[in-house]
Amino acid sequence: MKKFTAALFGSFIVATATSSVALADDSGFYVGANLGLGKPDINTTNGTSKSSSAVGGVILGYKFNKYIGVEGQYTGVGKVTDKVNGTAKGDAASLSAIGFLPLNDEFNLYGKLGVAHTKTTVSSSLAPMNDATRTAVTYGLGGEYNFNKNIGMRLGWDHYNAAVDMTGSNKNNANANVISVGAIYNF
Repeated sequence: MKKFTAALFGSFIVATATSSVALADDSGFYVGANLGLGKPDINTTNGTSKSSSAVGGVILGYKFNKYIGVEGQYTGVGKVTDKVNGTAKGDAASLSAIGFLPLNDEFNLYGKLGVAHTKTTVSSSLAPMNDATRTAVTYGLGGEYNFNKNIGMRLGWDHYNAAVDMTGSNKNNANANVISVGAIYNF
């Protein structure tokens, strides 16, 4: 937990230290919600019948100016179902520095880099797998269309690192990719 707290604090310091003087119209808080498809790369002992699922998430961020900000997100990273209906489902909480590249007044490209804490919950029918957590780097790319100064829409891809504990051995690390569409409200 100390590493996670230090990484979160470090991400915030990097975001604030690299920001330039904020312009009044381009800074401030924003919130958002997204829906998408999560695909964790978790291999089950009984084979896989479904390796992706619908996910949802929420976002809270702050833009220092039109180029840089910091963003916290809580999202699902997907669910794997094996051939006997056992499941492994992942969720992530992340804090990232986010950089924006405005292409015009309405459209931005963005990139994110930060740290995420994932938790994978495993059903009892997936023995010898057990619940696990993992804290690791997260990153993502996307585009944002602003309908007006307050309301925008995003299409993005995010990468997370997850894990499951294996009875009698170490963690089995896995990757998870999420593609989502969401709405953003700028205050």
